[in-house]
Amino acid sequence: MEQLLLSLEQSTLGDAMRTWRWLYPIVNTAHIAGIALLFGSIVSLDLRYLGLWKSVGADGLARVLVPVAVSGLVLALLAGGMLFTTDARKYAAMPLFQIKLALISLGVVNAVYLARNRATTWAALISLAAWTGALICGRFIGYL
Repeated sequence: MEQLLLSLEQSTLGDAMRTWRWLYPIVNTAHIAGIALLFGSIVSLDLRYLGLWKSVGADGLARVLVPVAVSGLVLALLAGGMLFTTDARKYAAMPLFQIKLALISLGVVNAVYLARNRATTWAALISLAAWTGALICGRFIGYL
């Protein structure tokens, strides 16, 4: 595993992320934009599932917000992967990063459940907790 992480750091992408003046800030901005699309969509939909905005149909809201959330997730994952290459060994060893990945995985599994089943209060609460936790972990990583 250590060799794989080192290979990521020493890759052309990892080197470019560390040395090209504008690449890291552009990719970081893309990561944040993806998170905003994902989090904003998911929170809005989960709050609807929890009973807010009853005048708005949950199915219609989901048809609009789910594609936005998926687009945000894809953008955040791609950009996040690029950011990871800058110091893969350090990030992989951080418990907070590992928790973030676990929470993202929980959020994705829960989203697949919600897409295949009728929304429940518990699923909406799990979603809110997982995505909020992943967001908090991600922000804290920048300060540790």
